[in-house]
Amino acid sequence: MNKRFKQWINSALDFVFPQHLKCHSCSKEAAVNEYGICSECEANLAVNPLAERIEFVDEYAAGLFYNDVSKRAVYALKYNGAVYVREFLTHFMCIPADWPIDCIVPVPLHPRREKERGFNQSFILAKSVAERYNISIRAELLKRVRDTSPQVGMNAKLRAKNLNGAFEASPECAGLSVLLVDDVRTTGATLKECASELKKHGAARVYALTACCTPPESN
Repeated sequence: MNKRFKQWINSALDFVFPQHLKCHSCSKEAAVNEYGICSECEANLAVNPLAERIEFVDEYAAGLFYNDVSKRAVYALKYNGAVYVREFLTHFMCIPADWPIDCIVPVPLHPRREKERGFNQSFILAKSVAERYNISIRAELLKRVRDTSPQVGMNAKLRAKNLNGAFEASPECAGLSVLLVDDVRTTGATLKECASELKKHGAARVYALTACCTPPESN
């Protein structure tokens, strides 16, 4: 099935039949909690207590550790067009009260990749966070200008090399306090490259928030 058509079908079904009787992680039909997951998956959630440092990023936070429960939800969103899982993922994406955010910038996909997928999963997450906090989205402030190789299996050094020069920021970011939003942080290479580019064009501060992050020992 064409990916864009599949995404349209899933979005339409989500609108007509909200996925409140199906777990947003394991997809089993079961009673779910207020953010859409069953009791079995909830018991295995790993809420992220860390605030790790990333070069060029002023402060960073993530909602969940990237384990089997969150991984299934991210996969469903990215590759199956299951937009409804944002309810689960963004429930834990909280902006600390002391972060002075002017706008939210989703980590961009290359236009070719976004056209193939039919959407940018980071924009979907950013939109939910922006609506909750009443903050504007400024996706135009950061573009992906080079289509990079998939980074699965790459170590930190290879990821950094792969992403070099992949993003281009707009001068309109000058003086702004920007919040980058992405789905998963693995080594931090993507957020580092985005933050570096934004600051190079005058962003005053760059914060980052992801739905998930891999545990430090797995990076």
